[in-house]
Amino acid sequence: MSLPLEREEIQRITEELEVIIAAHLAWFKQINRTLVCGGPVNHVDLEADAYLRSPFGQWYYSEEPYVLENTPDFQNLGITQQAMHASARLALLSIVDQRRPAAELYDQCIDLALRLNTTLRRLQLEVIGELLTTDSLTGCATRRGMMLRLREERERALRLQTACCLCLLDFDWFKRVNDELGHPAGDAVLSQGMKFITGVLRKYDSIYRYGGEEFLICLPGTPVKEAAVVVERIRAGLERLPIRLRNGETHFVTASFGVAEMSPRLPVEESIASADMALIRAKEQGRNRVEVWNGPA
Repeated sequence: MSLPLEREEIQRITEELEVIIAAHLAWFKQINRTLVCGGPVNHVDLEADAYLRSPFGQWYYSEEPYVLENTPDFQNLGITQQAMHASARLALLSIVDQRRPAAELYDQCIDLALRLNTTLRRLQLEVIGELLTTDSLTGCATRRGMMLRLREERERALRLQTACCLCLLDFDWFKRVNDELGHPAGDAVLSQGMKFITGVLRKYDSIYRYGGEEFLICLPGTPVKEAAVVVERIRAGLERLPIRLRNGETHFVTASFGVAEMSPRLPVEESIASADMALIRAKEQGRNRVEVWNGPA
């Protein structure tokens, strides 16, 4: 899963899922007691649209588009929940007619309820995983899992015979920003600057906080000349971006960029090193520029 969300939004979704899981378990406990002990029947569960009227259904089928709606687990939740309520309804109708539900019907209802709970928990764990792989300040991915993703892109480039480029970028004179304007100003540079850069990239590009004020961009399916054009567009736009500071003032920053094509036959680390060499060259040439690695000068 890869969610383009701020850390606070991920935390909100995690807590929301916990509430839904608790509501589902409360329903599960009640329905099981009724089926086993013959307790009072909740007549809402006898309705054909019970799946819509339950707390889970009100959450799942809300009109507002849900950020998880395109994930496979989220889509499977609806299928499982509808089947669960359909089997629960049939089992409860047996209770209303003062008959014991068929064993296979009871098993089906319980199995579906347990499957729904398992899927909800798995979805919650996937969302929690985003907290570990997302930088809280910039919203970029962290280095956790970065190498695995880059190796996958290298293998895809080799398999499809397409190019893939890496870019290392470093905000210019960042220490000076922290020293002269304070760390909140430095945070504003990173958060607003990376929000702009992320908005320029395509959905299938990826960006990682490589360390401090240094970030790594992966551009799949992009030859080095095209990558240089994309990165130059980022550089020029960043240069014109007004960074809003807490005191209401505006600050402008620049960054240096090093681009290298990822070699499908060499370790990813060597391609990163090539991008790093290009970045060093950009700094040596005056900063606020894009350099492409073509080997030693």
